[in-house]
Amino acid sequence: MHLADSGLPAGGYAFSSGLEGAYHLGLLSSGTALQEFVESTLDTVAHGDIPFIHSVYAPVELDFEQLSTMLQFYDAMTTAPAMRQASQTQGKNWLRLLLDLYPEVGLQQLRQWLADAGLPTHFTLLFGAILRSIGLAETPAKQLFLFQTLRDQMSAAVRLGVIGPLEAARRQHGLYGYCSSLLLEMDGIEYTRATRTAPQLDISQSLHEHLYSRLFQS
Repeated sequence: MHLADSGLPAGGYAFSSGLEGAYHLGLLSSGTALQEFVESTLDTVAHGDIPFIHSVYAPVELDFEQLSTMLQFYDAMTTAPAMRQASQTQGKNWLRLLLDLYPEVGLQQLRQWLADAGLPTHFTLLFGAILRSIGLAETPAKQLFLFQTLRDQMSAAVRLGVIGPLEAARRQHGLYGYCSSLLLEMDGIEYTRATRTAPQLDISQSLHEHLYSRLFQS
């Protein structure tokens, strides 16, 4: 429950994952448009991120060489510069926080290895690897990741004034079944079969750094 809190991932509240850019593009002009955008975001995360989390859990023992390959694969898939930077920032924050929360796990070794190897610190991979290290099972880890995505999209919509908080809570609750169906669809899919399913999201994410004024970082 602590890891599902709105304050996590550390700094996650500051990122809109392209929703702010989409808002300025006029793609969120109605409740239906917002619903479709959030569903597309969840679909993209399910097909593009959940396979990486599964692959972190798949080996009997995950070694640094395997994690290095996956980090570089994920980096190659992340085409929007704003999203690449956001992912690495959240990954660093997540590692730093969990290192403090669970000092007995020995995450300092992972942190030092990432720094020495100069590898990208993408949040998705570090999210899965660290949760595995602290003993959280794969299924709740994937549920937590998709929940955070949905929660942050609704929070961003409220802060931008697209919908009110009560409507956001209603819509979030209504999408839990959709999240469950996505996780069931992607069960057992390896990271080499991960895909990006909504190019429009990459476009809205890329627009973000060119906005005149910004409420979010990405």
